[in-house]
Amino acid sequence: IHFLLAYFEREKKKKVGECIKEWMEKYKRTSVKAATYDRLETSYQLMCKYRVAYIGYLELTSEDIQDYLNRLVQDGYALTTIKKQYNLISGYIRWANAEGVIPRAIYNNVSLPSRNTVKKPKKEMQVYNKMQQMSLRKELQTNKRGGYLAALLMLETGIRVGEAIALSWDDIDWDRRSLRINKTMVRLGNRKKMFVQNSAKTFTSERTIPLSKVAYDTLESLYMKAKRGQVYIFEENEKPFSYEKMRWDITIACNEANVPYMGQHVFRHTFATNCYYKGCNVKILSKLLGHSNPTVTYNTYIHLFGDELEEMRSVVG
Repeated sequence: IHFLLAYFEREKKKKVGECIKEWMEKYKRTSVKAATYDRLETSYQLMCKYRVAYIGYLELTSEDIQDYLNRLVQDGYALTTIKKQYNLISGYIRWANAEGVIPRAIYNNVSLPSRNTVKKPKKEMQVYNKMQQMSLRKELQTNKRGGYLAALLMLETGIRVGEAIALSWDDIDWDRRSLRINKTMVRLGNRKKMFVQNSAKTFTSERTIPLSKVAYDTLESLYMKAKRGQVYIFEENEKPFSYEKMRWDITIACNEANVPYMGQHVFRHTFATNCYYKGCNVKILSKLLGHSNPTVTYNTYIHLFGDELEEMRSVVG
């Protein structure tokens, strides 16, 4: 009896943050991808800056969670960040409720903020216009730096930077002039570690995409110059390029081409925009980009497909 009383007394003193940390380490570390767990740790670190992490887990209420989300809104966090914090807490409570540790699914009574109440505005999508693309392509094709042709391939295929630097020679089907995307470079910010994950970012990110003439010729020229035994298409000292190297090389290319550096994802957005103006429909574009479904593609590039209003107008008269 004394043992049980002591146990329950200890349990009563445990805080939300402590319980979530234990739950993450025991149930999430080995059941999710390393990059997903890294994001969970980032969310956990943010939560520990707020009062909610230090409330006794048996005393936690819907109001406490709602107050936390409201405070994140006041502090200017993006809606995506706020959703991640909600998912972290609700994920733990869902498990604790199933185990009978927390009697009620108190997260059900919590309301996520609407987009128009979040102070941090959604970033406007940036793309390179035709003149900027011409200047940038001309510079990238000089191949002055290792990351130049990787950036050119991103612009020609719409692949993510992590997918580009994880590419190996056996990903190319020379006969079909296509490229298999089945790996990605993962960077764990909380452990300062980087490695090639033998699966794409998501299940639907695994795809085979056709190569344009420029992309095919670029890969062919790289293959002719590759070292014997070279595994990765873009590697340095027998290791794939890092995100930092790509960022540095692309920054230099932009400076040389006299175009603004707008990050590395801009190549993907520019590719998608080019496809749209060539008449590519949303379903095909979704497959090229490796989105989970066309709705994701439509919502991402609604500024392009939104002009279908005029097409619909011609139908209704």
